[in-house]
Amino acid sequence: MDPSPGFKRVMSLVAALALFTTFAIPLPAHASPAEAQALLKWKSSLGNHSNSSLSSWTPSPHNATGSNSTMSPCAWYDISCNLVGNVIGINLTSTRVEGTLDEFPFSSLFHLMDMDLSINSLSGYIPPQIGLLSNLTYLDLSINQFLGKIPSEISHLMKLTILYLVSNELNGSIPQEIGYKLATLYVYNNSLSSCIPPEMGNMTNLEVLHMDTNLLTGPIPSTLGNLTKLTELHLFANELSGSIPLELGNLCAMLDLALSENQLTSTIPFSLGNLTNLGSLFLCRNHLSGSIPKSLGDLVNLVVLEMDTNQLNGSLPKNLCRGGLLQNLIVSHNNLTGSILRSLRNCTSLVRVCLQENQLTGNISKTFGVYPNLDFIDMSFNKFFGEISTNWGSWTCLTNLRID
Repeated sequence: MDPSPGFKRVMSLVAALALFTTFAIPLPAHASPAEAQALLKWKSSLGNHSNSSLSSWTPSPHNATGSNSTMSPCAWYDISCNLVGNVIGINLTSTRVEGTLDEFPFSSLFHLMDMDLSINSLSGYIPPQIGLLSNLTYLDLSINQFLGKIPSEISHLMKLTILYLVSNELNGSIPQEIGYKLATLYVYNNSLSSCIPPEMGNMTNLEVLHMDTNLLTGPIPSTLGNLTKLTELHLFANELSGSIPLELGNLCAMLDLALSENQLTSTIPFSLGNLTNLGSLFLCRNHLSGSIPKSLGDLVNLVVLEMDTNQLNGSLPKNLCRGGLLQNLIVSHNNLTGSILRSLRNCTSLVRVCLQENQLTGNISKTFGVYPNLDFIDMSFNKFFGEISTNWGSWTCLTNLRID
């Protein structure tokens, strides 16, 4: 007797489910012998891996029962795989590995998403083949001995969001197309030179940008004012010149702005007062002139203000400690005049104050208030007068008082 239509439908469904199951169940985690072989080839080019986690990278078969056995890197230390056995992560940080990336299997690791080779003794150039890792989202090559230029092919990594190239020997210019999807870019402590590409203003996903301690020259591009998600901008210890762009006042998410130790000139833009989330502002050791904008008194979250060793004049802004959070005030070695305003007198959050080598005036017995957290204060080489106040006896944390 022929099966009923209902029975046929049930059997068809069972067959379909069986077929789906055949293709949907993840393959066992030994489906990438080519990746294993490629990684072993790179390992053979490296040095000092006998005592590192690379010692687990061996050609041991996953299944030793016969000729169908295959190698899998998924059981190796510092390797992570997806459900079907493809390598998606390599983490060799602090494993004392020596060698280069010349034999690294860029073309074989299509699925690689995370790559951390930081804090080792890797050297040589960063190969342009790095652009083949099209699924890479995280790359850390920091604290090695890489030299040469940052390859422009890094722009091919369209999914890359975090890039660390800190503390190497990289030189040349920063590629204009370094990565428009990046949220975090650290390239500090290298020998990068030339100008900051204005095209970096198109990297609107950037949240953290550290390019300090290099040899960068030229102006700070006004296009950086387009990076409205930026919370940290570190450009200090370079050779940047020109003025601070007004457009930096558009970076309303900014928490930490560090432009110290450059050759910046002209005045401090009034627009920086728009950065109401700013906690730290570092402008010291430049050639800035003019007065400190009154708008900086609107920075209610300011904890650190360092502007020493410039050519600033005029008085300190009114309401400088308006938010009651200011801890470090460093304005020494300028041409500031006037008295210490009442807002600073009542700024009980102060920990470190450097006012030396200005032309500040006022009666010191009435100028300074009670600072229970104050550790260091230098008032030397100004025009203060008066008597030492009994209030100073309440500065119970004070370790260093200079009033030459």
